[in-house]
Amino acid sequence: MSHRHIILGTAGHIDHGKTALVKALTGVDTDRLKEEKARGLTIDLGFAHLGDQATIIDVPGHEKFIKNMVAGVSTIDLVLFVVAADDGVMPQTREHFDILNLLQVKSGIIVITKKDLVDDDWLELVKEDVRQLVRGSFLESAPIIAVSSVTGENIDVLKRMIQEHVAQLSPRPDRGIFWMPVDRSFVMKGFGTVVTGSVLSGSVRTGDEVEQLPQGRRLRVRGLQKHGKPVGQVQVGDRAAINLQGIAREDIERGHVLASPGYFSATRHLQGKLRLLPGARPLISNARIRLHLGTAEIIARVRPIGVRSIEPGQEAYVHFTLEKDAAARRLDPFVIRQYSPPHTIGGGVILDANPPPYRRKDPTLLERLQSLEKEDPEELVREQLFAAAAGLMTEEQLASRTGMARETVRDILRQLRERDEIIAIGKKNVVHRQRLEQELQTLCDRLAEFHQQHPTRIGLRKAELGHLLSANLSPLLLDTLIETGKTRGRLREDGGYIALAGHEIRLSPEQQQLKEALARLLQEQAFAPESPEALAARLKAPAEEVETLLEVLVLEGQVVRLDEGIFMHRDRVQQAERALITHLKQFGQITVPEFKKLIEGASRKYAIPLLNYFDAREITLREGDVRHPGAALNF
Repeated sequence: MSHRHIILGTAGHIDHGKTALVKALTGVDTDRLKEEKARGLTIDLGFAHLGDQATIIDVPGHEKFIKNMVAGVSTIDLVLFVVAADDGVMPQTREHFDILNLLQVKSGIIVITKKDLVDDDWLELVKEDVRQLVRGSFLESAPIIAVSSVTGENIDVLKRMIQEHVAQLSPRPDRGIFWMPVDRSFVMKGFGTVVTGSVLSGSVRTGDEVEQLPQGRRLRVRGLQKHGKPVGQVQVGDRAAINLQGIAREDIERGHVLASPGYFSATRHLQGKLRLLPGARPLISNARIRLHLGTAEIIARVRPIGVRSIEPGQEAYVHFTLEKDAAARRLDPFVIRQYSPPHTIGGGVILDANPPPYRRKDPTLLERLQSLEKEDPEELVREQLFAAAAGLMTEEQLASRTGMARETVRDILRQLRERDEIIAIGKKNVVHRQRLEQELQTLCDRLAEFHQQHPTRIGLRKAELGHLLSANLSPLLLDTLIETGKTRGRLREDGGYIALAGHEIRLSPEQQQLKEALARLLQEQAFAPESPEALAARLKAPAEEVETLLEVLVLEGQVVRLDEGIFMHRDRVQQAERALITHLKQFGQITVPEFKKLIEGASRKYAIPLLNYFDAREITLREGDVRHPGAALNF
């Protein structure tokens, strides 16, 4: 056997001798369930070891248990495609063959079982039927061997054939991030919950933390087994049993995934490339189907992208809307089956496991999926950065979304930084320069529209700007856009308001009169100014217009905003400042009651905001309830 571990799988029609073949090869009866023994057929997945380097997954052949078959086949490296000599090619032979193709199994051996039941002429006819079936597929050049599990004829020859195939198999691509679809869970006395599965990527050690998906639950690995023996680590290609700490058996099941924490998230939407089988019916938009993904079966609705329907034998991009949360990765293969009666109708590969919201008329949708279908790693990273809903992405997010190893992503980001294509923001985030330029232009365009519609408004606060842009845009990116715009002279910031650099407030004659009336009224109200609402009522003006004009007065320097809803005339603030400085020169400190007396006995409502304003300007320095001269004073 090869030095690495590989996973073999059986496939074929019910009662074609798959389980008997596995027993003849390994000595293990994989029919472990009482019901399987009673009915004489395989219902669920069975497992057996072939030497130290291979595990055989025995899958059920009955049409009622196809979903269990798909769960097994989804993780195999090499298939033993089984056809009984006395039956030949049967309905589930064809359906299993379709599933193998759709799940992109690359290598296999065709095994004709029950050789002892037929003569040589009949055996040749069966071989010819099988060759006809597999023509043009990955099994076209596969060897055919006829065996008998009863007499043992050619079983040793088949073992040697398997060894030769395993030695020639290419290593399973490793994305570097642990990913193991769960196919069984059970309780082991003295240990607790144990799950099994095939490690499709990365590695995990005893004591490591893993994440259960789609639940998002963090779990600790208590122990590991491979080939029934305790080990300290399992890695890509291994069949693993994982003893988990802190979870009940009923809370983890087939269809769930164990993964490196923090890389993946649950999804209700998937996009991919689908091929409809030639014998299927046309697939119309919003058809309800059974989606088989990894070891999970999920009911979903499917929408063709760019076409009204998918015809038999054709390929198209599709959007899946799932009826429950799922875990998936880019480039994971999938199979779809008709909802009722269930039979296999097509399959393909996931291109985006967390796509943006589906919009049928989105002109960029097809182009984005075509880009994702390409295998150019640098293009994939660029595409993800362009399409990121938040505008920013981390190295970990890019590794998860592209399906590439983290080290590969790190190298690509380094190259893009050297070419000045991306910009680092904070410690972990990056943005593509082109995306930043697009968002900055959008920001300026939205501000121009706002200024045109509201000529009397100074600008918009940052929180309001966020609503003008993409709903999911990162606040960190928004800050970067504003700073970049200010640095380039395209934006300005006045009193917390963002505006285009060249924006000038335009007031009508009536608004100019109202603004002057507001200034006079605040001057008269001295150290007890009314709220904006009360000012609006007194002047019989719209409250919104009064608030806008107060902001204009602040910008012009005639009025000072002391606190939310408290505006005081500049002359009165300066009056209070002069009195305060005189007092500090004479006494060296001041209390709130003393300050209230200085400003004509004003209440604490206005005295405290005024003192806070002077603290901020370092005219005063607060120590407890007393204020001393601040750094801005020279005495």
